[in-house]
Amino acid sequence: MTRSGGGVGRILLALVSAAVLVLTVIGAGVSVLMGQLQGNITAVDISDNVTSDPTTAPLNAVDEETGTYEPLTVVLMGSDSRSGKGNGGFGSAAKIGGERSDTTIVLHVSGDRTSAIGVSIPRDTTVTLPKCKSQGKTVGGYEGRFNQAMDIGGPGCTVKAVEEMSGLDISNFMMVDFRGFKRIVDAVGGVEICLSKPVDDPLSGLKLSKGKHVVEGEEALAFVRARKTLGDGSDTSRIRRQQAFLSSLMRTVLSSGTLLNPAQLLGVLDAATESLTADPQLADINNLKDLALSLKDLKPANVTFTTIPWKPNSDGATVSVNAKKAAPIWKAMKDDTPWPPKGAGSDEDPAPLLKTPPEKIQVDVLNGTTTPKMAKKVARQLRKQGFVVRDVGNADTTDYAQTTVIYDPDWDQSAKTLAAAMDTDVVQKDKKHGSILTVIVGEDFTAVQPVEILDITQDYTAQVNTGDEAFCAS
Repeated sequence: MTRSGGGVGRILLALVSAAVLVLTVIGAGVSVLMGQLQGNITAVDISDNVTSDPTTAPLNAVDEETGTYEPLTVVLMGSDSRSGKGNGGFGSAAKIGGERSDTTIVLHVSGDRTSAIGVSIPRDTTVTLPKCKSQGKTVGGYEGRFNQAMDIGGPGCTVKAVEEMSGLDISNFMMVDFRGFKRIVDAVGGVEICLSKPVDDPLSGLKLSKGKHVVEGEEALAFVRARKTLGDGSDTSRIRRQQAFLSSLMRTVLSSGTLLNPAQLLGVLDAATESLTADPQLADINNLKDLALSLKDLKPANVTFTTIPWKPNSDGATVSVNAKKAAPIWKAMKDDTPWPPKGAGSDEDPAPLLKTPPEKIQVDVLNGTTTPKMAKKVARQLRKQGFVVRDVGNADTTDYAQTTVIYDPDWDQSAKTLAAAMDTDVVQKDKKHGSILTVIVGEDFTAVQPVEILDITQDYTAQVNTGDEAFCAS
């Protein structure tokens, strides 16, 4: 694996920047500082490497026919260093090369500004690095890790790698750094986290007891950078933790304690913009202000974060994108349609979106066929898939033609997972059924099917627990 990184600290600022800038025009009383904030941002022209010219493509334009905004897709990334700070002019993309984007999020905001989706790309994803222009030379064109795109060709090359991976045309990016991450966390007085287990990470120096903590500065940075001593030690586990930290940070930034404290608010705005490098459009403070205004009604509950579907490579150190499973996500961005789609599926992707893993599902298994010991057979298969099997027995009759799942409506996500495993769409709701589901094996049963759980956490305002064992309930 490549060196440890905490790119989400930088990503957090890119997301928070637009959210907090709206306050400059909504009663915050700091509009006189727009010039100062503009001077904080560095602009980098990436037009040599991307499909759409980021200097001319419309930003936050309104469609005359529908009256809605144009959808916005922006690549949020990070670099360990920062060039060209402070003059507001165009920096050199080549100067920002030599660093890796350890965490990258592709953020799509819908045209009606009612929803958004952020897709994390693991840094160690193997890709064919795009051919990019850097310092007058063409670089790339060979297989490598996704985060090498920044190293060889700057942010424009990272955006081009996303374009080639997704099939999207993207002209905008934001990039922030470690220093800005620490500044913004300090500006809000720290961010609350909650740990289910104590942490002692010698690599980052992080040492925390079990329970709730408010972390600041280097401690906050260590928390989002640590990997091996938190969760299962994987980079994808760290991504989930980083996304949860984003939730807590956003919640703190948007709290009344921050909004109604002018000195604290100015510190957040200054930190958010000073750490920001962007394409010329997003580096314009007036464009950011207009964008923030268009997002004023976007609710955190309607912002979805996920990690691009992936599969491990044989080297044990890298992963590959599962292109088939990723395709619906990229298509939703391209078509500006909701993702996950509402309901259990669609004509194009009929498989239900499963969110509850088998190990969290308790189930009774009953034999509804004339075949002896069928319930025991199914119970063994379910246990192998991770389900918690309770009672095993016979149904009231033996004439069930179709396998049936019975469940309490409060446990509908568990029912979806169980129904997928049993390969049945026959379900019955029973409000008195409780937390233990029942499956009655029918004559149509063949074998328990493997299920894949969507790596997704929605409504980050309401929850910090992402399924990562490092977290306790918020």
